[in-house]
Amino acid sequence: MLDNRTEQKFLEASRRRGRKAAKRGVLDPLILQSNDRVPYFAELASLRDRKIREIDEQAHRAEEQAKFDDAHALAEAERLRRETELIDRRLAEIEQQIATTTRQLDLLAMRASRWNRFRDSLRERLEERWLRARFRDLPPQVPQPRDPGDSASAEENGDRDWVTVPRTPEPPQRPPVPETSGTADRMGLARVWEGLHKRPGMPGWMTTSLLLVILAVEIPIYWVAYQPFHGIGNISADAQTGMLAVSTAVLMVILPHLAGHVLRRRPETGAVRQAWVPALVLLAVWGVLAGVLGVIRARYVMQSEEGSDEEVSETAGDFAGAGDGAEVTRLIDRLDLAPQTVVWLFCALLLLSGGLGFLLALCKEHPHLNAYRAAVEKRAELLRRRERSAAEAERAHVIAETSDARREDRRAATEDRTRAVRDLHEAAAHAYLDGVSMAAADPAVTEAAMRLSEQWPLLPATRHEPAR
Repeated sequence: MLDNRTEQKFLEASRRRGRKAAKRGVLDPLILQSNDRVPYFAELASLRDRKIREIDEQAHRAEEQAKFDDAHALAEAERLRRETELIDRRLAEIEQQIATTTRQLDLLAMRASRWNRFRDSLRERLEERWLRARFRDLPPQVPQPRDPGDSASAEENGDRDWVTVPRTPEPPQRPPVPETSGTADRMGLARVWEGLHKRPGMPGWMTTSLLLVILAVEIPIYWVAYQPFHGIGNISADAQTGMLAVSTAVLMVILPHLAGHVLRRRPETGAVRQAWVPALVLLAVWGVLAGVLGVIRARYVMQSEEGSDEEVSETAGDFAGAGDGAEVTRLIDRLDLAPQTVVWLFCALLLLSGGLGFLLALCKEHPHLNAYRAAVEKRAELLRRRERSAAEAERAHVIAETSDARREDRRAATEDRTRAVRDLHEAAAHAYLDGVSMAAADPAVTEAAMRLSEQWPLLPATRHEPAR
């Protein structure tokens, strides 16, 4: 298929060739009125047949590609259907995990509320004893028995009072609260978890960043503390000092962090219940190491330094019997600090830096809460995947179901293109005769060209096409 401008150029070229043929006298009435074809018509028929073959080849390749796409669409639809079923099963498992974790969190909320009630009862007893000890004339308060209905409801809810709480005066009556919206029973015992926070208290990337910052801060301290053992100014000694400083810093930061991590994960299902024993032992070892390293660093700061020659001579004049010995000065003497202050300073810094890693591990969410958040996020991700899978499956089904209609459309489009090519070359043949009739000097040639142009089609039919 050609655009309008190219078609106009093609027709104009045919018209020019007709004018040139008429001016040169190539055509005469016998040639135009005989049954033999005009030579230019055979050339146009050859061009037309070649273009039609190209269209047929393109249509054949398009049909093969369409069949492959339809088969791929069917296979993709089946794959997406299975993937959707798998996602549905995983969603059901996630929903079960969420329900289980919610029940565990509800149990934790009930235990916390029970402990608060026990603590309030103890405080109430202490307050009552203090009031009776101070005000002797207070009448004795006799605890009233609980109503049978309250006991029955408490037993049904699984709440057996293991602490005797005196009955306080009933507050003013409030409007009844629907059971679906209440989170506590008549005794004030919370039975439902309060809900998930929007974001975790300490994200993982923030914990890692803080640990790296602490590690970068501690490395110079250990570098200076280990320099007296290996020397200064030697490449080998500096390499040994650096390796020992980095390894010590990593050990002193990671060790308390791992201990806090173990302690934090104790309530998790399947966790080692007695893991707190080695964790606390390692914390004790870490504390001793922090103290030793702090003492080493403090001793390095408090070491004596020989004064200059001028200071020695001035000091020798002030003290009798000093002789020619050099005066010894220390940094803590010039700063007016006590040795214990320097020791405690470095020990506290090391303990504080490692303690931050320990607190970072304890700042993580409760294992049940972490499991609930992970399950909720996984459910949201699976829902998004299911939506995408369902949309793609629907698209694949549509492609597979409309294969016949698209095949008919492709066939009709091929026929339209072939018909347009035939019409274009027929128009070129008529343009050729038009040029002949306009430029011919012999009226007989003009009349023969006009009579020949009344025929349709002028070009011979292709081999696989019946003559029209």
